[in-house]
Amino acid sequence: MIAAWPLDVVTLHNGATFRGLILVETPAEVQFRTVRRSPGKPTTTLTTTFDRREIKAVTPLSDADRAALKDRLAELDLDGSAERRRMEAIAFAPADWLGRPGAARRYDSDYFALVSDAPEEATRRAAVRLEQLYTALARFLPPAVAGARPTAIHLAADKGGYEAMLAPLGQADLLNPAVFDPKGNRIACGSDLRRLGDDLQAAKLHHAQQSAALDRYEDAVRRLYKPSELQRHLDHVRAERGKVFAADKGNLAAFDAAAGRLFAVLTHEAFHAYAAAFAYPPLSVEEVKAGKGTGGLPRWLDEGLAQVFETALVEAGEVRADHADPARLGRVKALMKDGGTVPVADLLAAGRDAFLARHAAEAAAADRAYLGCWGLAHYLTFGRRVVGTSAFNDYLRAVNRGADRRAAFEGLVGQPLADFERDWHAYLLKLQPDGTVGR
Repeated sequence: MIAAWPLDVVTLHNGATFRGLILVETPAEVQFRTVRRSPGKPTTTLTTTFDRREIKAVTPLSDADRAALKDRLAELDLDGSAERRRMEAIAFAPADWLGRPGAARRYDSDYFALVSDAPEEATRRAAVRLEQLYTALARFLPPAVAGARPTAIHLAADKGGYEAMLAPLGQADLLNPAVFDPKGNRIACGSDLRRLGDDLQAAKLHHAQQSAALDRYEDAVRRLYKPSELQRHLDHVRAERGKVFAADKGNLAAFDAAAGRLFAVLTHEAFHAYAAAFAYPPLSVEEVKAGKGTGGLPRWLDEGLAQVFETALVEAGEVRADHADPARLGRVKALMKDGGTVPVADLLAAGRDAFLARHAAEAAAADRAYLGCWGLAHYLTFGRRVVGTSAFNDYLRAVNRGADRRAAFEGLVGQPLADFERDWHAYLLKLQPDGTVGR
């Protein structure tokens, strides 16, 4: 899930080792850009200079690897400026929304068509994030279908709009914040971004008025007071400006947190859509037997992998799911200690309804199913490393030809289900948030 980048290596006489990119070499020094890729965290870089006298050895990359590394580093958006430029470059077309002509914005991509009545800032950000995600998914799971139809993604800015979108599907009472309709190749997603956006805009206007009033006050006191008395008033102005800045920062953080939750939901559903439309499209039993493909992902695996990708980082055109989501991991471990995990045999047989919730009791059951599928998909991806292998594709073909689900899974993992479940639980109990497995 995370590819190792070839890096230049500089080793010092004191034993310290640095990995990254050599920028400039002279007889006296080496200018170096260190590259750190910690699990679950964005890539960071730092430029430094080493004196030749402190260098023990330099292990350089080949010309081809160095060129590839430069391209990857150029794709990183370390200060957010590249994302802002992409957002500003997004071109919208007017679109109808729930019977209202031109009430929404539309953005068309090769993989999806986004239609939203959410605030422009949130819609632009959603379009850019979705473009990055689909590009990364296409690199990780290359499309198996040429000319597949782009997925329609409808993003509602409030609960009422979301419920209205779900009504034709007979699911207006769903508690899930988003849903993928495979028959219609459509994602419906609800958010509270309109209220948050309106509150943010109102707060910005109020704070702008406060700042203007402080500017007028400062101009006045500078004219009225002598230097000996002036500083006390200027200190008051500085303190009040600090309060305005802190309030702006807090409001923006609240908006970003809500947007982050929205993008996690969109990422989850977008994985379902990409897998179904481009990578593992559903096929009939006859089509699978005829060798036309593997067929679609079983429900438990589709939901499990969607959660793995939900918290992944997307940077430099690749997906990095090299960590274990701390929140899910903690809840899984708590369920395991209380004996509340869903057995693997039940997960293998789970259908779509196991993951939908209309009331609290269903929500609790759906949550356990989701957590079980996440843990199972994580183990198969990182613990067993079978996802995407030829054995994995054989498993999909067997299941989609109608073979016994349990027998097909035992063939994939190479052991009886009871033994596998024991090993899986042991893995989860030792798993750490950074993706490592303790003793």
